[in-house]
Amino acid sequence: MTCTLLFRAGAVAVFTLSALTAQVYTEFDPAVDFTRFKTFSFVPAANLAMSETLKDPEIRERIRNFIGGGLEGRSLTEVPRDQKHDLAIRFWAAVRNKQTVEVSMATDPTWMGWGGYPPYWTGTWAYSYEEWVVHNYHEGTLVVDLIDPASKELVWRTVFKQDLTDRVKAYAKLKANLAKSFSQLPPSEKDKKKMAEKRRKLATKYM
Repeated sequence: MTCTLLFRAGAVAVFTLSALTAQVYTEFDPAVDFTRFKTFSFVPAANLAMSETLKDPEIRERIRNFIGGGLEGRSLTEVPRDQKHDLAIRFWAAVRNKQTVEVSMATDPTWMGWGGYPPYWTGTWAYSYEEWVVHNYHEGTLVVDLIDPASKELVWRTVFKQDLTDRVKAYAKLKANLAKSFSQLPPSEKDKKKMAEKRRKLATKYM
């Protein structure tokens, strides 16, 4: 399946993973001043209702709590979605294709199914999507996006791929991986320089 085909059809599937070694990929915009972010709120993702795993309210709430706990550990405070917040947090699953839907994201310019923000599948962010989601969609991937509501720009993305066969072990691993990823918040100047160089190389390939 190509990236274009997935854009047209969308992905609907069962979030069951084969035995995988947990993998984590984190990318952020090095031009952003992350110290200015103090509050966050969760926004919905289009495929929460389509993924069998994320349809389970217990699993969805557990993942949400892990993400919220990781951010609160970095001195960020969660606020209700109807209150002003510095970061919009969205998590979604890319999974093994079982069936397709006819609705194209291009027909919804307001992106309301994605919390009012685009899915950030193109440009420099295309690497985290195309390499981790499209090429691995048959295995299953959890994506966590941090979005600036003021600019509607994606500023941070962490992608997780791991085995969910044993839910208890999967929860523990996911929690640990989230803590590891968010430990980079806010990024140091050294990390920003490394990411800037990495994104310059990615831009050559995807832009």
